[in-house]
Amino acid sequence: MVINKLDRLFADLRRDPAALAQRAGIRARLASLRLTNRLSRRAVTGSGAVVVNLTSFGHRIDLVFYALETIAAGRVRPRRLILWLDDTTTVTHPPATLRRLQRRGLEIRSCPDFGPHKKQYPYALTGPTLPLVAADDDVLYPRTWLAELLEAAARHPLDITGQRAHTITFDGDRVAPYSEWVAARGTAASFRTLCTGVSGIYYPLGLLDALRAEGDAFLRVAPRADDLWVYSVGVRHGIRARQVGESQAEYPAIPGSQRGTLYRLNVTEGGNDAQFAACVGALERQRVLRDDPRDSGGLSSLPLEPSAVPVVSDVGA
Repeated sequence: MVINKLDRLFADLRRDPAALAQRAGIRARLASLRLTNRLSRRAVTGSGAVVVNLTSFGHRIDLVFYALETIAAGRVRPRRLILWLDDTTTVTHPPATLRRLQRRGLEIRSCPDFGPHKKQYPYALTGPTLPLVAADDDVLYPRTWLAELLEAAARHPLDITGQRAHTITFDGDRVAPYSEWVAARGTAASFRTLCTGVSGIYYPLGLLDALRAEGDAFLRVAPRADDLWVYSVGVRHGIRARQVGESQAEYPAIPGSQRGTLYRLNVTEGGNDAQFAACVGALERQRVLRDDPRDSGGLSSLPLEPSAVPVVSDVGA
């Protein structure tokens, strides 16, 4: 058995030494985070003028502490760190990993099952006084992650700002399929920039006000695509999005967290396209097509176009 494992190890080393080193680095980091979770008394919150929200579900609840610990280890820590859950049993009886984080300042709050929208909508309903950063529960964040977001947001406080974004492309005057959108390049704000939540997104108070005003229409048009819904709300209310850096920031996934995702339905089978069409009406598409820098007026009075939308997963990376 030991010989077989060594044979596989040497084969992996010959085939892709960089990938092997990366996996070893992730395992070492996970071990360090487990130790921190058991022993640390350091507060998970700090002086960053922002609230960080996450949500989780199912088997990921046993893994989400890894993502939370990486946020707590950041160079800048948020004023509040909130985990929103629709499982009332877990809220009242969280696993030991989360109880330890609660003692260090993590808030675990209950809300209805808004799917991935739990990262934004419940907080927006509170009438917040601090902007929001939405994070994912399946990512290991670097120490500089939140500091970079806040530094970019300080320069452009009215924009949506993400560490990872797509540029929406067009086929003539029609939005191209999601599969043809391209990785964002550069940091300019645009109605054609759609931030994806996996690497973290900063939402200004104006966007949170808009989400609260639009209510829970996402349950009808984009029940499992919060990034698409938030993007559409931004366009309707004249709020552009931008990327932090010149290229997309990519962070390692927590091993075991990707089980049970609906990436195939969302990306390869057109789920994103159906939900985008339901969220973004004709006049909004014209705004995206023109992307006139002088255009900052809201379209919030426009009705959403009716559409039968399948229930699919979050926007695929």
